[in-house]
Amino acid sequence: MRNAPSSRGGWPAAGIGLLLLFPLSSPDAFFLDVFTTGFLLAAFAASWDVVGGVSGQITLGHALPFGAAAYACALLTSFAGWPLPLAVGAAVLLAAAVGAGIGTLSAPLAGPFVALLTLALGEIAHEAAVGHTFFSGPGGYAWGGEGGIPVALPWRDASPFSSYYAALAFLCLASFGMLRFLRSEAGLILRAVAGSPITAQASGVPIARFKRLAFAVGSAFAGAAGAGFALHVGRATATDLSLELSFQAATFAAVGGRGTIVGPVVAALVLHLLFQGLSLSPSARILLYAVTLLLTLRFFPGGVVGTGRELASQRGWTEGGRSPRRRGRDRNGEGAP
Repeated sequence: MRNAPSSRGGWPAAGIGLLLLFPLSSPDAFFLDVFTTGFLLAAFAASWDVVGGVSGQITLGHALPFGAAAYACALLTSFAGWPLPLAVGAAVLLAAAVGAGIGTLSAPLAGPFVALLTLALGEIAHEAAVGHTFFSGPGGYAWGGEGGIPVALPWRDASPFSSYYAALAFLCLASFGMLRFLRSEAGLILRAVAGSPITAQASGVPIARFKRLAFAVGSAFAGAAGAGFALHVGRATATDLSLELSFQAATFAAVGGRGTIVGPVVAALVLHLLFQGLSLSPSARILLYAVTLLLTLRFFPGGVVGTGRELASQRGWTEGGRSPRRRGRDRNGEGAP
């Protein structure tokens, strides 16, 4: 009987090492910018996985905490004159509060009703950002639209190399934090709630509180990614609240493997780089994400990581040669596939 590959924990380290060395190959600024954006979107996709994968609460409005943090960071630095670190901290706390509010509203719901509620809340915020003028006139700012609100940065023309390494460091730290949460007692309880909420409730687990916790934690990481994205592009726009961004996170997480954190990170990096070569309109991209999401959930519900684990199990590569226990749905259709 073959043992699990000893390099199981070495693949992420090897990937990080390659990403650290990539700028030494003298790529142009465009490729560094693509990777920098990809790191931030990968952290955003992993934050969706905390809510949609670990706790099984499918959200289609995850751009709401992302955009709320981006706007908070821009408003607090440009209008209130807050120091940047303090503004970023407040933006992350705001995103967590937004997530806790969404979790409170969605706690009595399940399955597609959670998706519909989060979709509606996200679209309301997006339309409000697009359609309302906050300040206008000479020297004023436009709330939403193409202009957005600039972030008052304490530096000018940040080097593409520094942005690249800062975003990579953020991705590594955020992924480590989310993996720690996944393996914590709260993460294990959330998995139990996702697998069978009825059984968890019968065992005395306060389901509503843990659902709210999942939304708050996932939204806090999404807010951190949103604040980082606003710092990278220098402003917050209505695109930060768009439906496309929410579908993007859900699709990346489903393709990578829900409930794994690492899978969505890898899928987000690969698919982001792949989609950069496609000149598609926003509506076409949303359709592409939706079709990819449906096909993945239909034919590969475990995503790349889940399918890989099944193949490894069939070949006897799993630890102890035992097949991993699959997460199924209960008779009410609840739980993550």
